[in-house]
Amino acid sequence: MEIDGSGSSSNEQYASEDSNQDEKRVSHRHSPQQIQRLEAYFKECPHPDGSQRRQLCQELKLEANQIKFWFQNKRTQCKAQEERYTNMQLRGENENLQNENKAMLEVLRNVKCPKCGGPSFGKEDREPNLQKLRLENALLKEQHAQISTFVSKHLSKRPMVEEDSFSSVPSQQSFHHNSSHGINPSNMFEPSSSFGPPTPPMDINLLSETAACAVEELKRLFLAEEQFWVKSSIDGTYVIDSESYEKFSRCVKHFRSTSAHVESSKDVTMVPIEATTLIEMFLDSEKWKEFFPTIVNKAKTIHELGSELPIRENCNVLLVMWEQLHILSPLVPPREFMIVRCCQEIQKGLWIIADVSHNVGFDFVNASCYKRPSGCLIQSLPNAHSKVMWIEHVEVDHKLDSHKMYREVSSGGTGYGAKRWIVTLERMCERMALNSIQTLPASDWSDVVTTGEKRRRVMKLGGRMIQDFNGMLTMSGKVDFPKQSKCGVRVSIRLNQEQGQPPGLIVSAASSLSIPLTPSQVFDFLLKLDNRHQWDVLSYGTAVSEIARIATGSNESNCLTILRVHPMQEESDDKSMMERDPEEGDMLMLQDSYMDALGGMIVYAPMDMATMNMALSTNVEAPNIPILPSGFIISSDRRPSTTEDGGTLLTVAFQILVSGKTTSSIEVNERSVNIVSALISSTVQKIKELLNCPPCE
Repeated sequence: MEIDGSGSSSNEQYASEDSNQDEKRVSHRHSPQQIQRLEAYFKECPHPDGSQRRQLCQELKLEANQIKFWFQNKRTQCKAQEERYTNMQLRGENENLQNENKAMLEVLRNVKCPKCGGPSFGKEDREPNLQKLRLENALLKEQHAQISTFVSKHLSKRPMVEEDSFSSVPSQQSFHHNSSHGINPSNMFEPSSSFGPPTPPMDINLLSETAACAVEELKRLFLAEEQFWVKSSIDGTYVIDSESYEKFSRCVKHFRSTSAHVESSKDVTMVPIEATTLIEMFLDSEKWKEFFPTIVNKAKTIHELGSELPIRENCNVLLVMWEQLHILSPLVPPREFMIVRCCQEIQKGLWIIADVSHNVGFDFVNASCYKRPSGCLIQSLPNAHSKVMWIEHVEVDHKLDSHKMYREVSSGGTGYGAKRWIVTLERMCERMALNSIQTLPASDWSDVVTTGEKRRRVMKLGGRMIQDFNGMLTMSGKVDFPKQSKCGVRVSIRLNQEQGQPPGLIVSAASSLSIPLTPSQVFDFLLKLDNRHQWDVLSYGTAVSEIARIATGSNESNCLTILRVHPMQEESDDKSMMERDPEEGDMLMLQDSYMDALGGMIVYAPMDMATMNMALSTNVEAPNIPILPSGFIISSDRRPSTTEDGGTLLTVAFQILVSGKTTSSIEVNERSVNIVSALISSTVQKIKELLNCPPCE
């Protein structure tokens, strides 16, 4: 394949025409409109998949190979340009190092005494000076020995000094002595230290400057929309125009890989919550994690500074926070950020909260994502409402590539973008508003939850159940499952010793699949009780009844329910997978479900009546009630060609306690893993059969 004189192959494409005589290669030059469209698409998606290439073929009237080869050549061209740029930088750095080396050698030839500024010591003068220092050192040692002898001779007759005066100084001996008297060295670590990076020293001036720059940049992105925002050529959402952004921003690219990309998005909403209440939750890492349980997996405040900071007069709060974000499936890798978060009231009743990545004790060499100035603009409205505008702007390296099933979802605005934050914000504000009601609303009914206090306790337990379920989906402690698993089951094993979950060895399994039905159809099917016994192993093949319903949102599907299972004497073959004592009586399940603009979730946890009574009691806090949630995550595949409204990506995840022992010496046998994997594979197959979907290959 030939390339034109400018070194670019983007403007030409080659195809072949068959004839009866011979084959000739004919050069086809793309039109300026076609090139402009391809260039714009390449900026957002340099690696289009088959469906995206077919869409471009129809739109630009080009053949599939023309689209394919254009993107290949464009990637090759960009890689070559980046290599040339990198080589130029390396040459410059090499020259600087050589010059510095020469300068240091010149300085060494003319070293002066740092204290007195005396004559220089070259190579010929350095040895006599060292000899003089050695003689002085020997003299000092001799004087020290004489003084030590004098002290020991005259103080040996005096009584020994008590060591209490030195008791405030820690020593290794005292530590081992104390530990033998019941102090566990492991207790020196706080619970919050179980995750996240260690607390590094803080450079206040650097943090202040970083926060101030992030706030100013975010203001321009919020207030000058026409200048920086353009419509995406892929999904029609608004993204930041890279050329306009680079003209005013001091931000540099942190990943030089050709497969690295930038994600940007914005969204806006109005929510029924006070602006000051919202800001308070955003500035508390624990509340931040609880408020976005389906996005924020872990969060920890590293350092916090108040309004006494000499940053800017209008700066209220600045904090350094570490967070881990994760969504949808184990096939989507989590993202970790060390961010500086700054809150400023830029005018009366209008606040801006800016986040930006910062290398405060964080390993940016191996980091896979970098958060450019992002955040939200919060405006206080009458009647305890707030208007929230959200911007997400992130660089992502190729190391964070999702599985091909979720690649299109996770890299667009509906993945980690502003749309997901806004949709979650709307849902959680509705939940909080309903949770604050003192009496039982007319939309609720229950034979068990009879007071407003019991209702709030059950809602709090349901929220914790969703948070624990999403935390499990990162599949830390993943083990490889045998290749004979048909539906791509992922298994992880962990030893739990914390409150809130049963102590012992817990095996988690998850599987993701594509279903050619709309998310609402899949959600409604899984929510129906009349066919639940056909796929849910916990129902043991019997009908499931609903004994309580608590509304958690304006959508009637957003609710928390208590289900009762009445097992028969003859139970299904799946009984062997989840052993249960028949004398325990009817089993209950606490289930929390919701559906929003991006998908839905159904999470449930089995419990007996004693555990349910514990949840309703005021004597036990919700974090201490042992539950082990399982469930489903439903999301659109963003492919309208699948069905009229798009297909569904479904993640199924189970957790099972396989051993009640809490010693780390437990060996996980293959049978435990096979049982959990067989359970989830069987559930997936039954669901696909009931939905008339093709079986897993």
